[in-house]
Amino acid sequence: MKKLLLLLSILVSFQTLPAQLNVELVSHIAYDDKASDVWGYTAPDGTEYAMIGLHNGVSFVSLADPDNPVEVAYLSGEFSRWRDLRTFGHYAYVVADQPGSEEGLWAIDLSGLPGSVELNKILYTFDDNTTGTDTLFSCHNVWVDDKGFAYLTGCDYNHGGVLMFDLNNDPMNPEYVGKGRDVYSHDNYVRDNILYTSEINEGQFAVYDVSDKSNVLQLGVQETPFRFTHNVWLSDNSRVLFTTDERANAPVAAYDVTDPQDIFLLDEFRPASSLGTGVIPHNVHVKDDFLVISHYTDGCVIVDANKPDNLVEVGRYDTNDDFINGFHGAWGAYPFFPSGLIAVSDIENGLYILRPTYVRASYLEGQVTDINSGTGIPNAAISIQVTTPTFETTNVVGRYKTGLATPGTFNVTFKATGYFDQTILTTITTGETTVLDVQMVPLPTHLISGKVVDETDGTPIAGAVVFMESEDFQFETTTGSDGLFSLPNVVQGTYDIYVGKWGFGNLSYFNQPVKQSADWLYKLPHGYADNFNTDLGWQVSGDATSGIWERDVPFGTSYFNPDGTLVRFNPFTDSPWDMGGRCYVTGNTPLNDAFVDQVDNGTTILTSPVMALSTLYEKPILSYDIWWYTVGSANLPNDTLRVWITNGPDTVILEEYSKDHRMQEWQAIPPFDLQAMISITDNMQLLLTVGDLAATPNIVEAALDNFLVQDASLLSSSEKAVLVDLHVFPNPSNAGFNLNYTVANGFGKMEMVVSNALGQRMEVVSLKEKTGQLQLGNAYPSGTYFIHFLVDGEMGGVEKVVKF
Repeated sequence: MKKLLLLLSILVSFQTLPAQLNVELVSHIAYDDKASDVWGYTAPDGTEYAMIGLHNGVSFVSLADPDNPVEVAYLSGEFSRWRDLRTFGHYAYVVADQPGSEEGLWAIDLSGLPGSVELNKILYTFDDNTTGTDTLFSCHNVWVDDKGFAYLTGCDYNHGGVLMFDLNNDPMNPEYVGKGRDVYSHDNYVRDNILYTSEINEGQFAVYDVSDKSNVLQLGVQETPFRFTHNVWLSDNSRVLFTTDERANAPVAAYDVTDPQDIFLLDEFRPASSLGTGVIPHNVHVKDDFLVISHYTDGCVIVDANKPDNLVEVGRYDTNDDFINGFHGAWGAYPFFPSGLIAVSDIENGLYILRPTYVRASYLEGQVTDINSGTGIPNAAISIQVTTPTFETTNVVGRYKTGLATPGTFNVTFKATGYFDQTILTTITTGETTVLDVQMVPLPTHLISGKVVDETDGTPIAGAVVFMESEDFQFETTTGSDGLFSLPNVVQGTYDIYVGKWGFGNLSYFNQPVKQSADWLYKLPHGYADNFNTDLGWQVSGDATSGIWERDVPFGTSYFNPDGTLVRFNPFTDSPWDMGGRCYVTGNTPLNDAFVDQVDNGTTILTSPVMALSTLYEKPILSYDIWWYTVGSANLPNDTLRVWITNGPDTVILEEYSKDHRMQEWQAIPPFDLQAMISITDNMQLLLTVGDLAATPNIVEAALDNFLVQDASLLSSSEKAVLVDLHVFPNPSNAGFNLNYTVANGFGKMEMVVSNALGQRMEVVSLKEKTGQLQLGNAYPSGTYFIHFLVDGEMGGVEKVVKF
């Protein structure tokens, strides 16, 4: 989180990256249909054609005059959001991957262009005596290698593993010759009988020897950074493999694959202008040691990969201004026309013909070290201060590699946690590497000490937590029996400070400068409150396998619907109504993946420490802020969040959320009058249980913040106005109940809500008068019920009743 804040602080000083860099628009064709992948074909007479997969077919576009492209042929097909294309000589091969579609493999003779194309739709039937007989209806991707073999992936056969076909004897009727491992492959690349597959569900690429199509041998595997390996492409010299993970904020990664049993990462590339905004890389191709990437909402991005351990952006053209993230914009980019043109398919906007100017980067490399010790400084941030933002960090020994598309003399800024910033004027040159080593000076440290005492009588408080955090550092300690604390090596800077202990209130101080040693005094009031910026002893239990309650700054998870709307599953910030940035949340990984670390296969339980409410409060009322989200795919969710209060022997449900509940925002829960619901003791606890109780693909998330117990008898007159005076009789009753109510002040909207012991609503009555009488409960079954009054959204009163 702190690294992200540092990154943002560096980037905000730069202007937005221009939509075009070393790439110009030649022409554009819009379609009434949405687009998927794109490929190209060059006829014997030199005419270039773009072939673009559309949701309902394939369009063939002549680029004889690139300024005025013309659709010269069209093949209609079944609806499919995914359509992939490759060529072999004057033949093209197309697959579609829509559930329920039955397109099989299209073999297309292109020799009739520009006049016509000839289609043969092939539905293969397999019988290999091991998996039975099946028919090939759909595939996700197709690749054609240098030896005339087609490799189909993501098909409805072999569990989506690679299927191999020989195109040489009869290209319009390819011969099935073998299959790969029966693990789903999303995409693949083959050269010299070495197969590289994107095993997306395994989060890895794999390397296979396919010299013998009947006996495929695995040579190696490698996980990719975001464990969702979408596509792979080999460098011109076959030594480096480039991959994409189809996840928000994921990189294009470069791996040395010289030895498949010893694969290692060389570099990761992310467009600096859109770091952290949720942009998704889709497909990477390699041309003359340049990467041509269809980067969804960033468009066509060109990266110099001449030095694969230092990937530098040198070109781009953004085809879509309507979206900044999600699955929109550039799907594919074909850069292999002899003319040098690039054909880009944009999902919403159709076909773009671009003319790139390929330039080698100006490279900057070096090492960042501590001026005193000479040791390398890891994770130091390096930014070249130009209109086009750049951002790089040092590795574990302090080395960095970066660069620009344009040569010149620039200020280069170095930032590292615990060190003074440095800016150095440096000249870099096209195609050359400038070495700039930097020695950084550490920030001084100071002694911060003090005492935490009881606000009422000044007595020392033992076990109070004192927590300091800046953008880069965190320091925490606990007071001794004398209430004293000491933090001897606090790095100079500006800090937020939190002080708290269970049974006392929280103190928060923001933007406090630490420039010298200091001695501080903190006075805590009695009470129970927790904004979760310090650890005051809440306990986590349960048997869920993921999505466990944890206290942290929430990263958040989300998903973009096909219509572009953003769905938030887990919160991206803590409650807006409390101090600080932390809360309790179910699972908190930084991947922004709704399907990762959500509550699964059981229950996770969050339990407060014990509260001595009968000692501290005359009339305790409890409030908190909550987040809850559950949604199912093909089934109705059956998962539940329950909030309980217990005094030891007795436990009651304060509220329950279940079924299909999509909050997508924090909710400030009106206060509960605990005295009306349960006997108040000095052994009270709050429990929150979140359960994913069935093996169904539901997404289940929750969060808690801003916990507070107040004494209703001590509230001001304005705060008391929502506490409705209730009188229910007879109680208990074997029939119905009579209810008299009075609310002191005026209101806009008031409702009486009756809930059962499970928190389920039994009855809701809208009320307009400040005083009134009601009869209710005659039809209720035997059990315990709670009568709530909601006054302008605030809890106005609670009364427990029993029907026997």
